[in-house]
Amino acid sequence: PVAQSILNMYPQPNANGGKLLNNLIENVPRQQALSSNLVATVSYVGNFSRHLSLYYDPNTTRGLFNPNFSTQPFQPFPDLGGAGTIHFGGVSTYNSLQAKLEKRFSHGLSFLATYTWAHALDDSSDAGGLSTAVGDRNIILLPFITEFTNSPYDIRNRFTLNGNYELPFGRGRTFANQSPKWVNEMVGGWSTSLTFSAQTGTPFTVSPSNSGPSGGSARAIQVSDPFSPGGGAGCPTKVRTKDHWYNPCAFTNPLSGTLIAPPGVTPGATDPTTGQPNQYRFASPVIDRATVLALLGGRSNTIYGPGYYGVNMSLFKNFPIWREQYLQFRADAFNVLNHPTLGNPSNTNTNPGAGNITGPKFFQNNTPDARFFQLSLKYAF
Repeated sequence: PVAQSILNMYPQPNANGGKLLNNLIENVPRQQALSSNLVATVSYVGNFSRHLSLYYDPNTTRGLFNPNFSTQPFQPFPDLGGAGTIHFGGVSTYNSLQAKLEKRFSHGLSFLATYTWAHALDDSSDAGGLSTAVGDRNIILLPFITEFTNSPYDIRNRFTLNGNYELPFGRGRTFANQSPKWVNEMVGGWSTSLTFSAQTGTPFTVSPSNSGPSGGSARAIQVSDPFSPGGGAGCPTKVRTKDHWYNPCAFTNPLSGTLIAPPGVTPGATDPTTGQPNQYRFASPVIDRATVLALLGGRSNTIYGPGYYGVNMSLFKNFPIWREQYLQFRADAFNVLNHPTLGNPSNTNTNPGAGNITGPKFFQNNTPDARFFQLSLKYAF
């Protein structure tokens, strides 16, 4: 109807009407009635954000130094400390295909099923706050956009189903419709509901076992498929388990910051105390981009942790009291299957013991992961 209204406004093709019509068609969800009570919808949802808040220190060194030496004398203002600054230069994108199947209430049943296939990326590397990670990456040498990667809250696939069903027993229903009042009070009028949700995991960053230059953080460098087992002695033969969610042999440490020579020292020069060439490989400060990346490592949030699924169910009945007032009895069961929800694995180093999962996923406070029940009464008036 909206598109037809535009056509009525612009009966002859022209730039304004044609462009506006195309934009509407590209953004209007496609719906299809499958029956009188069932409809399917497919939509594209996406957005692009600019001027997101980032945090960095403009009084940082203009290069990378050996982490064992103070960089204070090489800051633009060496007599001052850090000068934390909020910079509104971050960007993010989100693209998704969203499908929905909805059944209106009929024959005692209604439900809504949804599926989302999405991808979220940003260069702020933080779920809703200021990014401090780019400060460690030395933003003077690497622009913000080099941090453009999977968002920490990126969920690629998510499916949900919720429905309500009136059990077909008792007065006005298929079975026991003519039952005595006391029978109807026991078996009639009951309803049940179910919610099911399942989604893939969220990404995380693998950290190396060595420290980064200038006292900052570094990241492990991915060299092969982290979900492919094997690779040599000490490498796990099976992945996606609690002991080895990913294969740490798929990552290597970046170059150590201790390979950077102290200020005034020439790499490979003879050490006067030992009479041997020193082990330094790079003169300080390191400013060329290829070496900077080799010292700081790869991007963040490159592999994904475990997903989860859960089933909740309820059984309830309304007992009429007077006019619209009623007493409702409910029995609710959460995590009916008592399925454990695993958290993201350890990512502190790249040795063969990395990748173990030590606890459940955290949802929010006062939300237990185990199965539990609750009974309740509610009086509506």
